[in-house]
Amino acid sequence: MNACAAAIAAATGLGAASAIAAERTAYPSPVIEGLPYSGAVRAGDMVYVGGVLGTVQGKSELVPGGVKAEARQAFAHVKTILEGAGTSIDRTVKCLVLLANIDDFPAMNEVFREVFPEAPPTRSTIIVPKIPMNAAIEVECSALAGK
Repeated sequence: MNACAAAIAAATGLGAASAIAAERTAYPSPVIEGLPYSGAVRAGDMVYVGGVLGTVQGKSELVPGGVKAEARQAFAHVKTILEGAGTSIDRTVKCLVLLANIDDFPAMNEVFREVFPEAPPTRSTIIVPKIPMNAAIEVECSALAGK
């Protein structure tokens, strides 16, 4: 890296970002084997859990019971994935929830309150036209690494 590039990296913090990116650890999904992506990735002090559906453990089928059952199962999977990455669901700082139907918003909120009864993380909810497997909900979360 030349002096100009080093100065820009130092001024913008890119040097630190590069160091953090080098501390990347991927964890396979314990939910369904053989997925083409990681269940979680730890980068620096954060653990990122990608889109999780409310599937039956080890199977490519949704739990029966609609959005509440799917949401409870999806968050149970997130908890398991986070624990496998060395952290816990109570260290979650941000969640993104995809819903296939705006009418499911109150039910999803009810489950979210069950999962995060105190000091809940921030959350965005996006209504989408379709979720894989015709699921009602998909969840992704980011948490602080460690216990």
